[in-house]
Amino acid sequence: MKEQFTLTRRERDCVVAIRENGSNEFPIRLSEIAKIMALKPPTVIEILKRLESKGLITREKGMVVLTDSGKESYNFIVNCHRILETIFVDSGIDLEEACREVSAFDYMIDSDSAMKLSAFVGKPTACPHGKPIIYG
Repeated sequence: MKEQFTLTRRERDCVVAIRENGSNEFPIRLSEIAKIMALKPPTVIEILKRLESKGLITREKGMVVLTDSGKESYNFIVNCHRILETIFVDSGIDLEEACREVSAFDYMIDSDSAMKLSAFVGKPTACPHGKPIIYG
């Protein structure tokens, strides 16, 4: 996994919202992101400016699309979440509780630590929810 930009929690949430609710063919609008994140549009605009300066998104006429770097960042965030969730569940924490707890810090993990944690739990190919963990 490639080294990722340092993101804030809100930036992470925004990247996830964009990827999971929009596409290149049907980009998500700023107003939809604000609704999903339960934030006011001016707050989302500031988050989007930061993501754009990091090269993770492009914006045009109120629509937002992840760049290739943004898609890589999304994949990295999701994989970290799924690896950490696996560790939590394997240690006896309830699946939904594990998901909530991991969401509080999954975006802070660097790529080296993520790979070491993955190796520690045997390089799982799916999280406890059954969603894939993709390496490469």
